Amino acid sequence: MRISTSMMFDTNARNLTRMQGDLYRLQNQMATGRRILTPSDDPVAAAQALVVSQQQSINQQFIDNQGNAASQLTELEDRLNGITNVLQAVKTRVVEAGNGAYSDSDRKAIAADIRERYQELLGLANAADSMGNYVFAGFSAKTLPFSVSGSPGERTVSYQGDDGRRQLQVDASRIMDVSESGSDIFMRIPQGNGRFVVNAGTSTTPNNGTAVVGTSSTVGAYDGAKYEMVFVDADTFQVKIDGVLQVDASTSLPIDYSYTSGADVFLPDPGAPGSADVKLSLSGTPGPGDSFTVEAATNRDIFSTLDEMISALETGISGSATARVDFQNTMSRVSQHLDQALDKVLSRQTSIGARRLELDSLTNVATDLDLQYQSDLSKLQDIDYAAAISEMANRQMVLQAAQLTFKQVSQMSLFSYL
Repeated sequence: MRISTSMMFDTNARNLTRMQGDLYRLQNQMATGRRILTPSDDPVAAAQALVVSQQQSINQQFIDNQGNAASQLTELEDRLNGITNVLQAVKTRVVEAGNGAYSDSDRKAIAADIRERYQELLGLANAADSMGNYVFAGFSAKTLPFSVSGSPGERTVSYQGDDGRRQLQVDASRIMDVSESGSDIFMRIPQGNGRFVVNAGTSTTPNNGTAVVGTSSTVGAYDGAKYEMVFVDADTFQVKIDGVLQVDASTSLPIDYSYTSGADVFLPDPGAPGSADVKLSLSGTPGPGDSFTVEAATNRDIFSTLDEMISALETGISGSATARVDFQNTMSRVSQHLDQALDKVLSRQTSIGARRLELDSLTNVATDLDLQYQSDLSKLQDIDYAAAISEMANRQMVLQAAQLTFKQVSQMSLFSYL
């Protein structure tokens, strides 16, 4: 085969260009720290790296969501702590108002303080977060959740939000609540002990005696029946269950139950004759015709309870035994409702604490997983600098040798010897 001068030059030029390109690519790899600059460098590793990168991006989004959720839960917990402080302060005032040495002016001073607590509680209920979203408005985050209408003593608080709870996906299989509904925290609070509520007298027929309601509880399978205790005299009462007077089966005469001030009163279980269903604590001396009713607890908002307390405190009771008893029964009812409100808030705080602990655990796992993704990507993409430096030195030597060889070969001409 005949080798022409042009063929020799073209072949050497292509070889030099190829070797320089390989050297430049190696230099680029070392500059970026990446072994794979284009998918063609290693198609299998490039595909695997793409999958790992996508998983890492999703995991990073979960980490961001976890941080966002933790921030919102912390802010929510701060609001609930404020609500707890207000309710506990009011509860203390209820106990203080029961002091028999207090005058009407003293109770009016307490009422003035409760008015301020009312406004403080309303402010917390309408609180907004750092993004301008109302904390207790549910999904209606831009709508003021609570509005007040009417004059003091006859005020009505309306809830304008909804029952929704805003959520964030904090893991592939976990969607977490990051808000609470204001209707659940402030509006739907069961009265009494949570199962039933005890009322003294009726709105049309108030009691005339001095009997005061104390604690109450269920001792049987209370099913929501309505009990009415009607006192025949100071030591005896009869019971109606859902409007039906309890009678002795053998005589068909009303059953007379005995009453002792300060002793527990047990009301019969309509479904189990001879056993009790409800336990009450009464003290004082009831008058003939005085009544106490036990009804299934219904929900009531905490704001109306504070208004009821304010009204009772501002009503004069000095010099009237009946008015004092009505006041004590009102304070007992208010105290129980405050207890239910505090229990509601405490349960939400407990739930938030559990969610924050879960977020800490999820964040630790996600952080470890992110490190693993980084390690996997490094193994797939990163260059081995020791091997790369050795290869670069070798390629530079080969290129220099090729250049010197080409220089010598290019001078092989008869003209050099003429």
